[in-house]
Amino acid sequence: MTRRRTFVLSNLRRCGASLLVMGLVALTWTVSGEQVTQPSERDALRIRRSAPPDSAARQRFLAMFARAYFPGRTGQLLIVPREGDFITRADPNVEYMHGSPWSYDVSIPLMFAGPAVKTGVFSVPAAQQDVAPTLAVALGVQMPPTATGRILPVLRSGFARPRVVMLLVLDGMRRDYFDRYAASMPTLTALRRQSAWFTQAQVNVLPSNTAVGHSTISTGADPRVHGITGVSVYDRAQGRRHDLFAGGLPHDLVALTLADVWQLATAGRAIVLAQGSIDRAATPLAGHGACQLNGAPVVLASYDQQTGNWTTNPNCFRLPAYVKDRNASALWQADGEWMSHKIDSAAAVRYSALFPAFEADAMTAMIEREPVGADNVADLILLNYKGADFVGHKYGPDSSELRVTLGAMDRHLARMLRALEAKVGNNYLLAVTADHGMPSEPSSPDRRHFAQSIVDLLHERFDPEAKQLITSFEPENSQLFVDEDRLSALHLTLRDLAHVLESQPFVFAVFTHDDVRLAANAAK
Repeated sequence: MTRRRTFVLSNLRRCGASLLVMGLVALTWTVSGEQVTQPSERDALRIRRSAPPDSAARQRFLAMFARAYFPGRTGQLLIVPREGDFITRADPNVEYMHGSPWSYDVSIPLMFAGPAVKTGVFSVPAAQQDVAPTLAVALGVQMPPTATGRILPVLRSGFARPRVVMLLVLDGMRRDYFDRYAASMPTLTALRRQSAWFTQAQVNVLPSNTAVGHSTISTGADPRVHGITGVSVYDRAQGRRHDLFAGGLPHDLVALTLADVWQLATAGRAIVLAQGSIDRAATPLAGHGACQLNGAPVVLASYDQQTGNWTTNPNCFRLPAYVKDRNASALWQADGEWMSHKIDSAAAVRYSALFPAFEADAMTAMIEREPVGADNVADLILLNYKGADFVGHKYGPDSSELRVTLGAMDRHLARMLRALEAKVGNNYLLAVTADHGMPSEPSSPDRRHFAQSIVDLLHERFDPEAKQLITSFEPENSQLFVDEDRLSALHLTLRDLAHVLESQPFVFAVFTHDDVRLAANAAK
């Protein structure tokens, strides 16, 4: 009897807490004496969501976190919700939250268009890290050894150097939008037909969010190299959250970007225009500007949701005067409504199809007013186009609001391209991709979960009086920061916390800091 009990307990430990949950469910049915031949739909769902995680998927997700492991920045617990479940915060502007490894968050568009490009459909795997090395070759340079991506086979033999290279990052743009909403996006649909289109482009790091995605695209490097592991990290020395790229500061990014490489290669003669509607997207596209050795103050326009103006960090970048005075308050009418939603503030108007016009106005003005294509040095344009992300977060991928917004983005993209073609004709190379996707409407209300509830769960279980164990949890980071001194004082380990989280029906896997560190070291 003792040997059998030891064997059972050993196997339960190997299978994990989720198998234990299944066993307890089965035990409940037996002890109650009920004659259950078919579980209810709700019970069946609970069983499916409690099943042992697929080991191959678990290892794949661990590898994705390992590519983003950076000492001192990676959290202590890294979470993967089950497919169809997602974790967000109690904010009506983020009813939907990305960050996971599931297809709706990591399947992204990727295409290259222009005279230098071999058109066609490419089924080879492609990742965000491949964009910068491929564009660098088109410019006639190489990315530094920090780049981990590869050069994609899209450039024609003997191609002429383009006068302009433009990188367009469609923030929050799932790849399937190109099929589902093709009728609303004639410009992007036409570009897709005339491009090198990659059917298997994927985000291959975790978390899948804006800061990580834009940094990976712009540097061609894994986050384990460029250092951006989320939208924020917890600064243990200062005892507070540190928002990456806040105020347009580029110093958190520890690898050179395409913009950095090109402005150094041309001794600052190339025109570099960068724009984004949030600091953590705009800044990594612009790179380090004048805040790197021998750097120049490239143009960077970043949207300020407090004032409604374009702004920049003047120590590193330049903001043209003709952009500085533009204000988003011109977008809304007297009633301040769009599709029956209030959008009468600089922050709220972003969650509407009106905002892409403001983004396009600024970029079009820069293309028209700056000497783009005026000499034999190729110029670089980098744009974070964020409407799909804002509206997707608030209304979801299946909403009429998103469809209308994608239509507006497409119309204004055509306007930006016309301005570019007025300068250089068709002699430009355009790369289009995304930083991440977005989950759809959950199949039931109980599949939307909130970060604070998870923090509360751990505090109630392990630190009910002080509630100091968890120091920070931003759901798009997929990482919990734990006070390890407090953990030790409570005679706990990270594995204790991980087991409790993995016993939750909405959690697929939880990795500890050591799990990810060991996987990262093994992959070197």
